[in-house]
Amino acid sequence: MANYDIILKWSQLIPFTFDEVSKLAINGVAGVYRISKKEPDGKFYVVFIGSTVDLDKELLELISNKNNNFLKQDGEFSFRYAPVDKGEETRKAIEKQMYKQYVPKYNTKEPISSLDVKVNLN
Repeated sequence: MANYDIILKWSQLIPFTFDEVSKLAINGVAGVYRISKKEPDGKFYVVFIGSTVDLDKELLELISNKNNNFLKQDGEFSFRYAPVDKGEETRKAIEKQMYKQYVPKYNTKEPISSLDVKVNLN
């Protein structure tokens, strides 16, 4: 079993809809998130990742912005999030690890962080 510098408590997979995001009630909670799209094989694949100081606000902005390239597609989207209260640099380091793991096609560049952390991504 691998050792992790940070153990994250991931949410369940939640449908990425306005109604579901509105139900979160995690105002002011900082963290990381990943958005996945269901593909024809029935599995969800990560298409976008992020980190923020306010998960509620960021996810509501994403779902409300119909100009997001990944949301312009038809399909079923879901998301997971994990609270991270250890500061922006730590969130960026986790986001960088997620980027390397998932290679999400709608993130335009790899997140920048000088920290090298290991986290559970499941």
